[in-house]
Amino acid sequence: MAHSGIEFERPDGSEPVYLSIVRQVKSRLAAGQLHRGDPLPSRRELAVQLEINPNTVQKAYKILEDEGILASQPGSGSVLCASDETVDAIREGLAHEAAQIYVNRLRDLGLDFRSAVQLLGDNWKD
Repeated sequence: MAHSGIEFERPDGSEPVYLSIVRQVKSRLAAGQLHRGDPLPSRRELAVQLEINPNTVQKAYKILEDEGILASQPGSGSVLCASDETVDAIREGLAHEAAQIYVNRLRDLGLDFRSAVQLLGDNWKD
C-alpha cells in the first residue's frame, strides 16, 4: 500500500503510546483534518515512523476498529470509516474533556465561575 501521507506525532510519554495514537486519530477526525475514506499508515509503516513495536500500533488500530472508526482489509490497508454521528460524538467527548481540564485548573487557581466565563470570553476573541 502506498504511504498514506499522514504523519503522527511522537508520543510525549504522558499516556501509553497506543492511546496516543488513538487520541491523535480521534482529534484529527474531530478537527476535520481526517475524513471517512482516508487511509492510515500500515501497522508496520507507523511502527517504523514512531520507532515503536508493531504490536503497539496493532493495539491502537484494534481499538479504533472496535469503536467503528477504522476498517482494515487484509492486503488493502486500514481506512477511516467513522460515520458523521461517530465523529460528532468524538468531538463532543473531546470538548467535554477539554472543558473539564479548564474548569479544574481555574478552580485550582481560586477563580469563581463568573471569572472563568469572563476569561474564556476574553480569550475566545483572540
